[in-house]
Amino acid sequence: MPIRYDARTYALRAAKGYVSLASVAGRLKVPFALDPHTQGILGQAVGFDSADMIHRKGRFWLHIVVTIPDVEFQPSGDVVGVDMGLSRPAVCSHNRFFGKRRWKEIERRYFRLRRSLQRKGTRSAKRHLRKLAGKVNRFRRDCDHVLSRRIVDSVQPGTVIVVENLVDIRTRTKQRGRESRRRLHSWSFARLRSFLAYKAAAKGCKVVGVDPRHTSQMCSRCGHVHRRNRRSQSRFLCRACGFELNADLNAARNIARKYLASGGMPAAGGPLSTGLACQPAQAG
Repeated sequence: MPIRYDARTYALRAAKGYVSLASVAGRLKVPFALDPHTQGILGQAVGFDSADMIHRKGRFWLHIVVTIPDVEFQPSGDVVGVDMGLSRPAVCSHNRFFGKRRWKEIERRYFRLRRSLQRKGTRSAKRHLRKLAGKVNRFRRDCDHVLSRRIVDSVQPGTVIVVENLVDIRTRTKQRGRESRRRLHSWSFARLRSFLAYKAAAKGCKVVGVDPRHTSQMCSRCGHVHRRNRRSQSRFLCRACGFELNADLNAARNIARKYLASGGMPAAGGPLSTGLACQPAQAG
């Protein structure tokens, strides 16, 4: 169980590299280590709320809730669509591909281990299952943090980041194959979007959602819609105009186009995102 601290029982001294914690023996000055990213977050904080002390694998971690003011959103005119999927975690309309191939293999390994423990059914196996569940959840949260951070880092302040509204995807989508169905039901779309939203707000960007229908079947060049346009998981070939592109990149461009078609226009006549061009542009 974590130990909860509040403003009366702990005081962070980031500049001096220690935290003051209340204990039965009096105040303790505990030194800590910070990575550059966390240092940057603390530098933006205008308030510190509660904190939880956690012991994990021989180490103590202090999870602190901080208040960071959102950067004012000033539209630059850039619009970037993001296609999120099971095979490739995220593809952006400005020709950026995110996610690590090893993530899928780690998921498979955890699944095989969980299935093996479930078959045993012993008291020891059940104890290991509880530990494994926590490890899997932490792994998925970390992947979502990494993915959302890389997406936000790839855009400029003032960008509108467009994603699909995937709240009903589990009931609307018919995945073929047992593994695809399992991965679909274990994917937390809402958490990934929430991570993306607050990281974007801190950079002065905005996240909006659009209807996901036909984004994978529509040609981003001519607009022709047909379910056979997507020849495979990775290949899109338009039956009308012959335009060929990576299927996820084509979907990302359609996501951005849907936002613009719904009335989300670039501010002050600014340029459209390079992701709406017909041919891939060089990533900046």
